[in-house]
Amino acid sequence: MATRTLIHGAHVVDGDPATSAGDLADILVEDGRIVAIGQGLDSDAERVDASGAIVVPGFVDTHRHTWQTAMRGICADWTLLDYFRGIRLSASAVYRPEDIYAGNLAGALEALDAGVTCVLDFSHCLISPDHADEAVRGLREAGLRGVFAYGMFPVPVAEPPFDSPEKRFDDARRVRAEHFSPDAGVLRMGVALTELGLVPWDVTVGEVGVARELDVMVTAHTGSVHNPNRPPEVELLDAAGLLDSRQVHVHCNACAEAELDLLAGVGASVSVTPETELQMGMGYPVTARLLERGMTPSLGCDIISNNRGDLFGQMRLGLGCERARVNQVTLDRLEMPDTLRLSASQMLGFATLGGAKALGLDSEIGSLEPGKAADLVILRGAGDAMNFAPPAEPIAQVVLQCGAGDVEAVMVAGKWVKREGKLLGDAAPRARKAVAESRAHIESAVGGWAALLPEPPEGWFDGVIGAMEQNLANAPG
Repeated sequence: MATRTLIHGAHVVDGDPATSAGDLADILVEDGRIVAIGQGLDSDAERVDASGAIVVPGFVDTHRHTWQTAMRGICADWTLLDYFRGIRLSASAVYRPEDIYAGNLAGALEALDAGVTCVLDFSHCLISPDHADEAVRGLREAGLRGVFAYGMFPVPVAEPPFDSPEKRFDDARRVRAEHFSPDAGVLRMGVALTELGLVPWDVTVGEVGVARELDVMVTAHTGSVHNPNRPPEVELLDAAGLLDSRQVHVHCNACAEAELDLLAGVGASVSVTPETELQMGMGYPVTARLLERGMTPSLGCDIISNNRGDLFGQMRLGLGCERARVNQVTLDRLEMPDTLRLSASQMLGFATLGGAKALGLDSEIGSLEPGKAADLVILRGAGDAMNFAPPAEPIAQVVLQCGAGDVEAVMVAGKWVKREGKLLGDAAPRARKAVAESRAHIESAVGGWAALLPEPPEGWFDGVIGAMEQNLANAPG
């Protein structure tokens, strides 16, 4: 028997979210897909009264380290280099498989709770095959759509189960065969590269090669650090024939214009993470530089060890930052801006259809259109919430007035995962318990959070850059 749901009387952000007016309409969902959008729809479906609400496509997060959820907030006053030392080189090494599971389950539920229905999970704490299996299990149990990007980064543990790149490549092949063959359901596989230069060049070639062998997309941290000797990652990948359209490059703040030209030329995507980039010293987001090249930016929450897992904050930060950056040129002339170049509608597009395009899923999700999967979010001020009194113009309301607390209901592939302001099922209480136990273990295992950041050796980062140059000496170009 067909499952039908009729969402009635909402302001529906249909079509391209960047140009939608959010007019009043009904949405008919049948067997996981949107069948019709229009006024006065009639059906023998379950009827959901959405009067006074706004319905938007499920948000798409193109860069999140979901495994870090248990360490929520510990990076509040850290720079990017602090993060690399404290998380990537220290805390990650004490993670057990159950910690990966707890972080991914709780983090995926946090995403759904905030209306993020699809995530590119950059999972670079896969110490062993068990860690990889538990990472996938956490995402799947939450019911999240997305891409599990198998991380190639060699976590620095005393006795690594993957004591050679080939063993890690073989495990990626195993994960593909056991968990993602065939490509079915809402969760797919990808590969997350080790940052260029942190491993020898031939290992990078192997990482991209495995992704192509497995027929999955690639994601990578690119242009994250500013240094006169920073390797031009994009140019090196291009010279070796390793750049293509099935890639999401993250940050790119330090990328030269020529590197962004190459990304645009092959049809690759860029994920912008405003909160991390502004706070941790990575520079202004590259939003405008992407738009100048005809690229569509997407948004990511990035490190849940610092940032909240919703895209409302990223939209507002991204919008405010870009407006301030552009306006300052005029202000420096002691004049006032007479126009704003970036709009709220554009930011909503980046957080929805822009993300879907980056993941190659724009024919399936990212906008509310007949034929697409029913991934949608109902926004309505909880209880007597004053931020809906009076309601604003729908797009302005979503981008500038709403927060995660305004997410009343969430649907993924036609299935409700949140109703009346609460996640459904028993996963949430289990996740809260598991992630609290995980946090206690991690803090104890590292000797307390303060112990994660001892005074660094003088010039340690120059040494890292030098090692990167050496590892890339054999790279073409």
